[in-house]
Amino acid sequence: MRGRLWLNLALGLVLAALAAVAWVKPGKTPPPAPVTLTSIAAQSVKRIDFYPPRGPAFALLREGPAGDQHWFIEQPHLRAQPFRVETILELPGATSAAQLTLAQNTDNVFGVAPPQARIRFDGTEIAFGLTNPVGLRRYVRVGDTVHLIDDRYYHHAASTWTDWVDRRLLPEGVTLTALDLPGMTLRRKEAIWQISPERPQASADAITALIEEWQRAYAMDVENAATVPADARVVRLEWQGGALELALVQEGDEWLLYRRDAPLRYRFSANQGKRLLEIVEPAPASGAPPGAAEPDESAAPIAPTAPVSEPMAQTPASPPPANPSPAAP
Repeated sequence: MRGRLWLNLALGLVLAALAAVAWVKPGKTPPPAPVTLTSIAAQSVKRIDFYPPRGPAFALLREGPAGDQHWFIEQPHLRAQPFRVETILELPGATSAAQLTLAQNTDNVFGVAPPQARIRFDGTEIAFGLTNPVGLRRYVRVGDTVHLIDDRYYHHAASTWTDWVDRRLLPEGVTLTALDLPGMTLRRKEAIWQISPERPQASADAITALIEEWQRAYAMDVENAATVPADARVVRLEWQGGALELALVQEGDEWLLYRRDAPLRYRFSANQGKRLLEIVEPAPASGAPPGAAEPDESAAPIAPTAPVSEPMAQTPASPPPANPSPAAP
C-alpha cells in the first residue's frame, strides 16, 4: 500500500509539471499588450470639451467632493446623462487595431485633416475621421498618429449639448416638500400631504403615487427651446435646499415642460402626463370583481344590521296526494 501511495504522488507531480510546461509554452513569445489611444485613466479626467460638426462647442465638468462626484454641462449648468458620460470616458483607453502616420493621409483619405469632430479630455485631443469599410472601424488622430478603433464613439462626439442633458427632471434621491400643478397645490406638513383645494375622495396612496411620479419623472426627449409659450401654465417643485419652476404646454397628445432657467424643454407622452398631472386612484385589488368600485372611506360607516328576532317563515308543505283509486279486482 505504501509503495502504491508513493507511485500516485509521483504521477501527480509529473502531471503538474506537464501542465505548467503547457501553460508557460517555453520558446514562444507572449503576445504584445494591446495598443490604446492614450494612457489616460478615466477616473482622472476632470473636463471633456466637445467640438461637434453642428452646433456650438460645449464642455462637461466633473464636480463634487471625492466619492460623490457627478458630471454637469458647463453652460447652462445642468446634470449630464451618467450612461453617456461613462461611455465616452472609455474612449481614451480604446484599443487601436492599427496605427498609421499622417504621411499616409494622402488627399485626407482618413478624414482627419480637417476632422469630422473633436473631443478633448483635459489637455489631450482626439480627432475623428472617416469610417473604414473593412471591419466598420473609424480613423481617429491622437497627436501625429492615426488609429483605427471600433466605431462606437463618433455619435457621442458629434452630438449637441442638449443630447447630454439628463432626462431625469430631479436629481436622484430628492424628496419633494411642495408641488404646484395647474388647479392644485400640495404641501407636505409633518409627513402629511395637504391639498388645496381640498379633495376628500383622494386617498393617501394616490397622493403618494403622484409625488413619486414627479420624483422619478424621466422625459422621452430633451429639446432645445429658446422661448417659453405665452399660454404655458406654471409647475413648481420644491425640496429641501432646492426648487425648480417649469412651464407646462400640451402639444397634441404629448406634454412639454419648459425650463425657466435654461433654453430647453422636456417631452412627455400622454400617459406620462396623466400620471404627473392627475391624482389617479390605484386599481382595485386583484380579488375584487372587474369594475368593482373602491370603498369610500370618507363616507359615514354603515351600522351593522340588527339580528332578526322572529323565526324565518317556512314554506307550507305540499298537501298529501289524494287517495289512489282502489285497485281493480
